Amino acid sequence: MNSPMFLTVDHDLAASRHALGEDEVLVEITHSKPFRRLQEISFLGAIDYLDRPSSDVDSLRTRACHSLDVAALADFVARGRRYSSEMRRHVTAAALLHDIGHSPLSHSVEPYFKEQLGWGHHELGMSVLDGISGTSGKLATKLRKHFDVELLKALIAGEAPPEQGGDLFASPINIDTIEGIWRSVLTVKGSAPALKRSSVARAAFLQEPGTRESTSVLDKFWKLKHHAYNDLIHSDSGIAADSYALSYFRFRNETPKESWLMATEKDWQSNFPELFSNLLSLDASSPAELAPVQDYTARAYWIDDRQEGMQRYQVTKAPASIKIRH
Repeated sequence: MNSPMFLTVDHDLAASRHALGEDEVLVEITHSKPFRRLQEISFLGAIDYLDRPSSDVDSLRTRACHSLDVAALADFVARGRRYSSEMRRHVTAAALLHDIGHSPLSHSVEPYFKEQLGWGHHELGMSVLDGISGTSGKLATKLRKHFDVELLKALIAGEAPPEQGGDLFASPINIDTIEGIWRSVLTVKGSAPALKRSSVARAAFLQEPGTRESTSVLDKFWKLKHHAYNDLIHSDSGIAADSYALSYFRFRNETPKESWLMATEKDWQSNFPELFSNLLSLDASSPAELAPVQDYTARAYWIDDRQEGMQRYQVTKAPASIKIRH
């Protein structure tokens, strides 16, 4: 699995990346059709299609890249905790599969499918693990052969007990969030944050909670998360991109098909070319006509210095809106 999807910035993850490529069962997951489909699903959705001056990180803006590095973090923590080989493989496989149900444009259009079909990426992901969606039959058979599939589902849903690695997925600062915030900054700004993902994972899961060292690292991460949402993901252009993509489908007056959910973005680019061309030019009249006012949920990530451990890390959400620029 010597893939350009893995970055070499975080050297502490090197052993875990190597371990993924040495485990034949995990490699089978990454070679399956449902996982390979994630190579054509953008990580931030519509935001990743905004016209940017640099394309150096384009190949890293996928759910496959994200999932591979979440799996590396899972293995990194599992090794640090001296998990058994079976438990380590389960948490790593769950990390590989946690986004397996993401549809094209990821979270940008997901509310539309939930409104119309009652399915989001979590429900679709569970159906993939059960082998009842798209081309997931062969993958599901392999999973049943090598894993406790119910444990995989519980891990992905954040419902597994901590002694089975459940906290890696359920904690307010979890391996999915650690990798996702880091990748959001990388793909939007074009350069990686100075704070390493392995350092955050070590502070969250391997060091004694509440120590000065771990608290300092986790505080920096929480501030980075606030920056990622408020200055990057929820920038005016980011909100406009998400809102336009969602409005595009709501205004089509067409009943969505379940097959759309398991498609790739190349399929969507052929079927909905206007959507993607307008994402490159959000000042055009068409996006403004569909969604002149962009509604979103503003998030403030702040630290409560009176608390210790994960209780320090608070989030406040409030409805907000912007008007698209002309």
